[in-house]
Amino acid sequence: TALSSIRMSDISTIDVSVILPCYNEAKILRSSVSTVQAVMNQTRYRYEIIIAEDASRDGTDTIAKMLSEEFPNVIWIHREERRGRGSAVANAIMQSRGDICGYLDTDLETPAHYIPAFVSAIENGADIASADRVYRMNFWERCVRAHKVLAHAVYAMLSRVALRVPLRDIESGFKFFRRARILPILAQIKDMHWFWDTEVMVRPYYAGYAVKEIPVVFTPDPTHESKVDLMKDSVDHLRQLLAFRREIRQTYWRGVKPPVKL
Repeated sequence: TALSSIRMSDISTIDVSVILPCYNEAKILRSSVSTVQAVMNQTRYRYEIIIAEDASRDGTDTIAKMLSEEFPNVIWIHREERRGRGSAVANAIMQSRGDICGYLDTDLETPAHYIPAFVSAIENGADIASADRVYRMNFWERCVRAHKVLAHAVYAMLSRVALRVPLRDIESGFKFFRRARILPILAQIKDMHWFWDTEVMVRPYYAGYAVKEIPVVFTPDPTHESKVDLMKDSVDHLRQLLAFRREIRQTYWRGVKPPVKL
């Protein structure tokens, strides 16, 4: 892993680490970082932004390097080999300095202005604060994106039933954590790509962590190219969901202390 020339040790004590996982996000990275900065600058928190760049091939690495040199609290983590979004986020969490850390999708389809509410939830006792997405689309947008909206709804329902959890939106890409609490969980997670989001919610839930879901408005950007292969990733998700169900049935459903959901 290569860090930018701006070392984490050069930064004063950090309250909040905001992670932006990136793979081929050259078109939007600078504006997304600027938006997150504008939100965080209105808060009382000392913060860092970590660009977790996973072997991009479109110049994202160059832009990330420039941003890290321009702003002392922007950290660039680059990897030469793509290892998956979950792996990139986990690596960034381990290298982060904030007592509270979290990540949001770089496209900001869930807006950055929700960050303070998630940080506040952690300060008020939650170990994990995760987005519960409410789609905001007009009729025609819903028609065009109906397959993705349906896939999200079906997976949310299946995961609740299969894993016996009351969590509404396990796979959302907007989550914040109490860093000291989430670090032991990271070592237990097996998947390093999209299913990582499910594991990082369900494993702590069954371990008795306090989990809070916060409703957010989710506005899909029709110009942004999704990194998800709907058919392939849906099949992979289903396969992993069934395997994960077998694991937690053997590990968590026997004598585990009652979980907490705020």
